Amino acid sequence: MDNSLEKTILRVTYLIMKIVYRVWFEKDDVAVFGKGVKTLLDLVDETGSLHRAAERLNMSYRAAWGRIRQYEKRLGITLIDKGRHGRTGAKITPEGRTVMKKFNAVEDALNKLIDSAEIKGLFESDSQG
Repeated sequence: MDNSLEKTILRVTYLIMKIVYRVWFEKDDVAVFGKGVKTLLDLVDETGSLHRAAERLNMSYRAAWGRIRQYEKRLGITLIDKGRHGRTGAKITPEGRTVMKKFNAVEDALNKLIDSAEIKGLFESDSQG
Protein backbone atom coordinates (compact mmCIF):
# COMPACT_ATOMS: atom_id res chain seq x y z
CA MET A 1 0.00 0.00 0.00
CA ASP A 2 1.24 3.48 -0.91
CA ASN A 3 2.59 5.36 2.14
CA SER A 4 0.46 8.48 1.51
CA LEU A 5 -2.70 6.36 1.16
CA GLU A 6 -1.84 4.59 4.41
CA LYS A 7 -1.43 7.97 6.18
CA THR A 8 -4.75 9.17 4.75
CA ILE A 9 -6.54 6.03 5.98
CA LEU A 10 -4.95 6.48 9.40
CA ARG A 11 -6.03 10.15 9.50
CA VAL A 12 -9.63 9.25 8.59
CA THR A 13 -9.67 6.46 11.19
CA TYR A 14 -8.61 8.87 13.93
CA LEU A 15 -11.22 11.42 12.84
CA ILE A 16 -14.11 8.94 13.13
CA MET A 17 -13.06 7.40 16.45
CA LYS A 18 -14.45 8.63 19.73
CA ILE A 19 -13.57 8.00 23.33
CA VAL A 20 -16.18 5.95 25.17
CA TYR A 21 -16.10 5.41 28.91
CA ARG A 22 -18.24 4.27 31.81
CA VAL A 23 -18.13 5.78 35.26
CA TRP A 24 -19.29 4.35 38.54
CA PHE A 25 -18.46 4.82 42.19
CA GLU A 26 -17.04 1.90 44.16
CA LYS A 27 -16.66 1.17 47.85
CA ASP A 28 -14.50 -1.78 48.89
CA ASP A 29 -14.31 -2.88 45.22
CA VAL A 30 -18.11 -3.05 44.93
CA ALA A 31 -20.07 -0.73 42.63
CA VAL A 32 -22.19 1.56 44.78
CA PHE A 33 -23.48 4.07 42.23
CA GLY A 34 -23.54 4.30 38.44
CA LYS A 35 -25.40 5.46 35.38
CA GLY A 36 -28.25 2.95 35.70
CA VAL A 37 -29.32 3.87 39.22
CA LYS A 38 -28.69 7.56 38.41
CA THR A 39 -31.09 7.33 35.44
CA LEU A 40 -33.70 5.66 37.65
CA LEU A 41 -33.33 8.39 40.28
CA ASP A 42 -33.54 11.13 37.63
CA LEU A 43 -36.85 9.67 36.49
CA VAL A 44 -38.13 9.37 40.07
CA ASP A 45 -37.26 13.04 40.48
CA GLU A 46 -38.99 13.95 37.21
CA THR A 47 -42.15 11.89 37.71
CA GLY A 48 -42.43 11.91 41.50
CA SER A 49 -43.08 8.18 41.35
CA LEU A 50 -40.92 5.06 41.45
CA HIS A 51 -43.69 3.19 39.64
CA ARG A 52 -43.77 5.68 36.73
CA ALA A 53 -39.98 5.85 36.63
CA ALA A 54 -39.82 2.04 36.37
CA GLU A 55 -42.43 2.04 33.59
CA ARG A 56 -40.38 4.57 31.60
CA LEU A 57 -37.39 2.23 31.83
CA ASN A 58 -39.50 -0.83 30.94
CA MET A 59 -38.80 -2.29 34.38
CA SER A 60 -41.20 -3.74 36.87
CA TYR A 61 -41.81 -1.75 40.03
CA ARG A 62 -40.41 -4.66 42.01
CA ALA A 63 -37.16 -4.67 40.01
CA ALA A 64 -36.79 -0.89 40.37
CA TRP A 65 -37.45 -0.99 44.11
CA GLY A 66 -35.02 -3.91 44.46
CA ARG A 67 -32.32 -1.97 42.64
CA ILE A 68 -32.87 1.10 44.83
CA ARG A 69 -32.70 -1.00 48.01
CA GLN A 70 -29.56 -2.76 46.75
CA TYR A 71 -27.75 0.53 46.15
CA GLU A 72 -29.00 2.03 49.41
CA LYS A 73 -27.54 -0.94 51.25
CA ARG A 74 -24.22 -0.64 49.40
CA LEU A 75 -24.02 3.11 50.03
CA GLY A 76 -25.32 2.99 53.58
CA ILE A 77 -27.79 5.82 52.90
CA THR A 78 -31.41 6.22 51.84
CA LEU A 79 -31.76 7.39 48.23
CA ILE A 80 -35.53 7.90 48.05
CA ASP A 81 -38.42 8.44 50.39
CA LYS A 82 -41.46 6.56 49.14
CA GLY A 83 -44.00 8.50 51.13
CA ARG A 84 -46.72 6.97 53.22
CA HIS A 85 -47.01 3.26 52.38
CA GLY A 86 -45.65 4.07 48.92
CA ARG A 87 -48.94 5.74 47.96
CA THR A 88 -47.91 9.38 48.03
CA GLY A 89 -45.16 9.17 45.46
CA ALA A 90 -41.44 9.17 45.91
CA LYS A 91 -38.80 11.83 46.24
CA ILE A 92 -35.03 11.90 46.30
CA THR A 93 -33.53 12.29 49.78
CA PRO A 94 -30.93 15.01 50.44
CA GLU A 95 -28.27 12.27 50.66
CA GLY A 96 -29.43 10.81 47.36
CA ARG A 97 -29.31 14.24 45.75
CA THR A 98 -25.74 14.73 47.02
CA VAL A 99 -24.56 11.46 45.44
CA MET A 100 -26.33 12.38 42.18
CA LYS A 101 -24.65 15.82 42.13
CA LYS A 102 -21.22 14.31 42.73
CA PHE A 103 -21.80 11.76 39.97
CA ASN A 104 -22.89 14.54 37.57
CA ALA A 105 -19.81 16.59 38.49
CA VAL A 106 -17.47 13.67 37.75
CA GLU A 107 -19.19 12.98 34.41
CA ASP A 108 -19.09 16.68 33.47
CA ALA A 109 -15.38 16.91 34.32
CA LEU A 110 -14.58 13.81 32.25
CA ASN A 111 -16.63 15.07 29.31
CA LYS A 112 -14.76 18.41 29.40
CA LEU A 113 -11.45 16.57 29.50
CA ILE A 114 -12.38 14.38 26.54
CA ASP A 115 -13.56 17.43 24.57
CA SER A 116 -10.43 19.39 25.44
CA ALA A 117 -7.91 20.45 22.83
CA GLU A 118 -5.25 18.48 24.69
CA ILE A 119 -7.07 15.16 24.21
CA LYS A 120 -8.18 15.96 20.66
CA GLY A 121 -4.57 16.89 19.93
CA LEU A 122 -3.45 13.40 20.87
CA PHE A 123 -5.46 12.01 17.97
CA GLU A 124 -4.43 14.72 15.55
CA SER A 125 -0.70 14.38 16.32
CA ASP A 126 -0.88 10.62 15.72
CA SER A 127 -2.66 11.12 12.41
CA GLN A 128 -0.09 13.60 11.10
CA GLY A 129 2.86 11.92 9.63
